[in-house]
Amino acid sequence: MGDTPKPSVMPGDVRIEVRAVGICETDISIWKGTINVGLPLILGHEIAGVVEESSVDEFTPGSLVITEANANCGRCWYCRNDTKALCSDKRMIGVTTDGGFAEYISVPADIVHVLPPSLDAVSGTFVEPLASAVQTYLQSPSKPQEVVAVVGSGKLGLLIAQVYDSFGAEVYVLGRNQWRLGLAKQLGLTHTVSTVGDQWKKQILDSTSGVGPRIVVEATGNPEGLKTALEIVRSGGVIALKSHYQRTTDIDYNSIVERQITLQGSTVGHYDTAIDMLDKGRIEVKRLVSKQFSLEHGIEAFEYADKPGVAKVVVRV
Repeated sequence: MGDTPKPSVMPGDVRIEVRAVGICETDISIWKGTINVGLPLILGHEIAGVVEESSVDEFTPGSLVITEANANCGRCWYCRNDTKALCSDKRMIGVTTDGGFAEYISVPADIVHVLPPSLDAVSGTFVEPLASAVQTYLQSPSKPQEVVAVVGSGKLGLLIAQVYDSFGAEVYVLGRNQWRLGLAKQLGLTHTVSTVGDQWKKQILDSTSGVGPRIVVEATGNPEGLKTALEIVRSGGVIALKSHYQRTTDIDYNSIVERQITLQGSTVGHYDTAIDMLDKGRIEVKRLVSKQFSLEHGIEAFEYADKPGVAKVVVRV
């Protein structure tokens, strides 16, 4: 814990009094040193808080808001061609610039979104990962009643599974942790598959007449998850990649070529869509909160978030 100057409000900025921040796998990787960043750095990019001061008229002090994870440059080719998620000169909140594990943060107004009255700050911390999950669906959409396999039963995997389920897919959640698979059932995801043992593959193939799902989402954060996805995806199918690996992985490249498998990456996504889905109750997030900590107990929060079986930890400021 330490003191830093209260961030200034430059033209076009909004200063947010932080109320809640989610701990993400990226935060844990930086904390452990497996992702190198410039120090000193305040972590945290799943941020919800209230407007304390704004240099633009559209945001009223006291409004509950969230901020996007990336501040885009607005000048590069990608920004000028309506693909700002691919900005080549973006600032990443809590990664390349100070984030939300603090009392205040100042960010550009164009990455701030007002939350509807139905949502509180804790729910707001799910907007960023849910927007990312929505982006996965939009880049690899399913058909009604189509079987979709989500490899990974952590927070992001369960959000992605709920998104596909909300759009009518028959979702199978694959994982090794029984507690998380039980949580999936509590969220209404009735098809869960434990990948411990040797029967899981048959269970997935039997649900698809032996050919495997056309869409498999990989959301484990472990290179072994990609191998699992390759084992079950249908020839001619899509593996939607959502993990960030902290080490290299060996995959069967020849199988990808010969079976005409598409690898589809996706990053951040549609924040307005995510907020709307939360507002309408299409996605359940409160059950995903394993524990809440105060900012003063931030180290304990990170230690707890790194335990097996934990879905999401929220730090209240």
